[in-house]
Amino acid sequence: MDLAEHQRKLLGLIRDTYMVSPDDDAYIRRVAASRDLQEARRNVFLWRVYVLERTCVLTFRLLRQWGLLSDVLSAFIARHNISPFRETQAPALLKTLCRHPDELISAVARFELALMKVREGDPATYVVFWNVEPHGVLNSLARDLPVDRPVPEGRYAVRISRDVPGLFEIESLEGPRASPQARSAGLA
Repeated sequence: MDLAEHQRKLLGLIRDTYMVSPDDDAYIRRVAASRDLQEARRNVFLWRVYVLERTCVLTFRLLRQWGLLSDVLSAFIARHNISPFRETQAPALLKTLCRHPDELISAVARFELALMKVREGDPATYVVFWNVEPHGVLNSLARDLPVDRPVPEGRYAVRISRDVPGLFEIESLEGPRASPQARSAGLA
């Protein structure tokens, strides 16, 4: 076995994506059966938790509140070639969660990813559409309070831009509360 193949197998063992076969050499079989491998996997998981808890705070808190954090992070670690540089980990997780089947998790991830980009100097304006009222959700997550369920439904656009005071603004897209700006921009 060449070095590159050996390293891929070891990485697969750490990520828990490689299935050892009887054809593998003794070293790979010994590593696969070791308690040290379990400890290494746990350390990788805890490092990811530590980094993500501090870099994508809102999404992390929502996943934790809803009991999805461990499953989401385990799946993310197993399926993605994550850079060891912590600056890249939160954007990678948020991009993945932008397609999450739960619309609230998806909206929070899209909002947080856009906010992260704008804070880093991105001149673009991002609009994230929500099918629930975002004020209470964002306030609860920012304060690490439980998100009330069910979340009141509605159509909202959250505009994220460095040109907006506070970097974002929330607009209702329906009923008498719909702002004239939302209607004139074609959002309502």
